[in-house]
Amino acid sequence: MIDGIGIDVVNISRMASLSSVALHRLFHAAEIASALQLSSDQRNEYLAGRFAAKEALGKALGSGMAGFSPSEVCVNSLGNGKPVMELYGKARDLVGERMILLSISHDDPVATAIVLLQETC
Repeated sequence: MIDGIGIDVVNISRMASLSSVALHRLFHAAEIASALQLSSDQRNEYLAGRFAAKEALGKALGSGMAGFSPSEVCVNSLGNGKPVMELYGKARDLVGERMILLSISHDDPVATAIVLLQETC
C-alpha cells in the first residue's frame, strides 16, 4: 500500500554557491566525497539531484524536512545506476519499515526527484 509520495525540483546552479558549512549540513559525508570527485558541472547536477531527493522524502513523509537532518539521508546509486536512500538517525526512525522508491532526473537548469513510500507486507 502506498503511504506517501513527494516530488521536488532544484535549480542546479544553486549548488555552485554552497558554502562548506552548508554542504556539510545538507549532505552526508559519502555524498560529499563522491561529489568532490566530479567536475564542477557534474558536481552541481549530482548535488541538486540528491537535495531534491531529500526534499521529496520530506514531502512523502508529510512533515517536510522538519523532523530530520538532510545529512541523515545518503543517496547512493547501485551498479546499474538506480538511486537508493540510506537513512540514519531520525530519518530512519520516521520512515520505519516502509520501502522507499526513488527516481532522480536532470535536465539543465533543474534536477528533480520523486519519492514513493510503500508499506511493507
